[in-house]
Amino acid sequence: MIGERNIYSVSDVNRYIKSVISQDENLKFISVRGELSNFKHGANGHLYFSLKDKDSLINCAMFATYANKLAFDPKDGDEVVVLASVDVYTARGTYQLIAYEMNEIGQGEMLLQLEILKKALQKEGLFDVSRKRDINIYPRAIGVITAKNGAAVRDIVTNIKRRYPIADIYVFPSAVQGADAPKELLKAFQKSQEYDLDTLIIGRGGGASEDLSAFNDETLVRAIANSKMPVIAAVGHEIDVTLVDYVADKRASTPTGAAELATVDMREIIQNFQDSIDTMNRSLREQVNDMKDDVASLSEELYEAMQDKLDYLAREIKGRKDQLEALNPKQVLNRGYSISMNEKGQVVSSVKDVKPGEKIKTSLKDGSVTSTVESVED
Repeated sequence: MIGERNIYSVSDVNRYIKSVISQDENLKFISVRGELSNFKHGANGHLYFSLKDKDSLINCAMFATYANKLAFDPKDGDEVVVLASVDVYTARGTYQLIAYEMNEIGQGEMLLQLEILKKALQKEGLFDVSRKRDINIYPRAIGVITAKNGAAVRDIVTNIKRRYPIADIYVFPSAVQGADAPKELLKAFQKSQEYDLDTLIIGRGGGASEDLSAFNDETLVRAIANSKMPVIAAVGHEIDVTLVDYVADKRASTPTGAAELATVDMREIIQNFQDSIDTMNRSLREQVNDMKDDVASLSEELYEAMQDKLDYLAREIKGRKDQLEALNPKQVLNRGYSISMNEKGQVVSSVKDVKPGEKIKTSLKDGSVTSTVESVED
């Protein structure tokens, strides 16, 4: 029964473990070899880092007193030997190495092997820019390979739905770190190739640089190089670039950035439509105004042309009228001539038209005279 035993606080347990470890001579001033990772400079001059090998990792700290004595500038990837003691951080119940000395051996074996693989794949052309494909930012469907319940999948899905809600999203869950991660990532990738996707996003959220090894797996990298659809890598590290980042068509430093690369923002589309409508309205108004000006100008020109035509016709009519007036028999009479007509009202134009004894009527400019023909002379 719990009540029959001593009950210890968490602090009691951590302090006890610390006392046991601190009294163990085998854990004092030991030399430990490993590769530097997550190296950071504290504001107070202390150094914080991890030592790792192929299978394990341990957190370390080196206080400023000892850090100031270092003969080189440590950085991630350096392989070193540290003189340290094992210590327990009771506030969190974790253990770490407190380092007193650090000596550089050379570039870490893991980093060296990674660089060799990178150069080999690069030589094959897997990272060539010419192989990179454009991303369709108006997708019908997007695939996502990442941890099932991680922050990354939430960020990607949320931002895609916010930016481009009409796209379908298919999630292919996989471990993103650990011994099984490479196989799970490859399996999820192969599954994604069975779907008709416009874009595939593969990645994870933040984390320590040593947790990125799954994204340096050669088999996974080669598979992505032959992907049916463009791939966006979203491993989530600005400084650490994995081989998946190199082989992908696009790289995003965060899951949110991947969602932004994969889609256009619907709000931008709506705004562009509105801008286009405004532009067309302005253009139509300008065209209507131009047409009004053209119509006014044409109306004025037409009026002037019609006026010129009327003036021309008026002159033409007057000329014709003058010609007719000149041919009017009355005008002939006014010039001193006369016209004679027989009893039948026919104009006498020849002596043969009348006979002696017939009456004729002669029209003058101011009247007429009736007379009888006495004789006709040829």
